[in-house]
Amino acid sequence: MYSLEIVETYKEMAESGRRFMLANPTAYSDDYIRKNMEKYSAFFEDKAMLLSMLYASVYCQQMYGTSLLEFGTYHFAKKSHSERIGYITWESRFLYTAFLNKVADNHILDNKYEAYTRLKPFYKREAMLLADEKDYDLFCSFVKKNPAVFVKPNNMELAQGAHRLVYSGNTLRDTFDALCKEAADISGNAINRKSDHRLILEEQIIPSAFMRQLNPDELSLLRVTTIYINGKVLFFYPCLRLLFGDGKEKSGEDYSYVALIDANSGEVVTNGKSAAGDSDVNPVTGQKICGMVMPDWEDLKDMLTRAAKQLPTTRHIGWDVTHTDKGWCIIEGNPNGEFFYQMCVGHGVKDELENLIGFRLPFDFFRNPMFRKKQKQP
Repeated sequence: MYSLEIVETYKEMAESGRRFMLANPTAYSDDYIRKNMEKYSAFFEDKAMLLSMLYASVYCQQMYGTSLLEFGTYHFAKKSHSERIGYITWESRFLYTAFLNKVADNHILDNKYEAYTRLKPFYKREAMLLADEKDYDLFCSFVKKNPAVFVKPNNMELAQGAHRLVYSGNTLRDTFDALCKEAADISGNAINRKSDHRLILEEQIIPSAFMRQLNPDELSLLRVTTIYINGKVLFFYPCLRLLFGDGKEKSGEDYSYVALIDANSGEVVTNGKSAAGDSDVNPVTGQKICGMVMPDWEDLKDMLTRAAKQLPTTRHIGWDVTHTDKGWCIIEGNPNGEFFYQMCVGHGVKDELENLIGFRLPFDFFRNPMFRKKQKQP
C-alpha cells in the first residue's frame, strides 16, 4: 500500500499521485478517470500533460480533500504544502459544517419545499410541490397562473435536474405526465441520496434591472454565507457569481466568474475569477467587475439575518440570492455550501474560520487511513 508523502512541487505531486494510483488500482473507476481526462482536455491537448494533471489532482484529493476543479481554481500546482493545507476543500467543508450544523436538521434546507414553506416571506414568489396524480388540479391552476416556471427535484444536490419550463400550449395533461416521469428518472441518478420522487415548481424569478445589466440571458446570483454564532449572524466572504453559457442552472463548481464582495459595503472588491482565468470586465457587457456596488445591501443583510435566525441549529448556510423588483430574494440555502470564494481571496480561509468557530481539524486528517477507509469509490 503506497502512502502519500508531503511534497512541494508540481512534478512531485504528479509522481506521488501516479504511484498512488498504481498501488491502488481500484481507488478510482475507469469512468471517473475518463470523465476527468475529458475535463482537462479542454485546457490541455498533450496526453502526457493530461495524465500529469490527473495524477497531481489525485494527490491533492487524497492529501487535502480537493475536488478536481479546486485543484485548478486554487492554483495548487503553484502552491507549497503549507499554503495548500490552509484551504477548506470540497471534502473538508463537511467536517466544519457538521460541527456548526445539527446534521439531523439539514433536511430543512435539503428539502426544497420544506425550506420554501419555512422561509416563504424571503422567497417572494409562489411555489408548489408536485408529488403524484392528486396534484394535477393544483398543477393546472399553478401553470396557468405562472406559464414560466422553474422546476427542481425536491431534494437533489448540485442543481441536478433543475430546468426552466415554459407552458406553450401543449396539453396540461402531457406536460404533467412528462414531469412525473422526469422525477422518477432523476431519482435513479441521484448524487449522495435518492430523490423523494417529487418536484418543486417555482414561479420564475424576474431579475431587477441591475441584475439584467450583468447578463440579460442568465440569472446572476450572489452566494452569501452566514455563520450564526454567539447570538450574532456573521457574513463570511460574500461573492457575486456571473453565469454564462447555455442558460441552465449551474452547480457550485460550475460557475463562470466569481468576484468577492465587501461584507460591510456591498462593493465588489476583486476582478472575476474562474477555472479558465481571470477577467477585469464582464465578458457580455464590458462593464468593470471590480467596483460595482450591490443595490439595497443593508436590506439583503437584514433579510438573511432574519432567515438565519429562523434556523438556529443550522449555523452555517450558503445562501444563493438574487435581486428583483421586489427586492432581494432567496433562491435556496445550502447547509453544506462550498467555499469556492477562496479563489477570490487568494489564500485559504481555514485558519480564519477555525478561529471564528473554535474548532480545528486534526493535522493530516485526510492521510488518516481510518478516514479514507470510509470513503466510497468516486
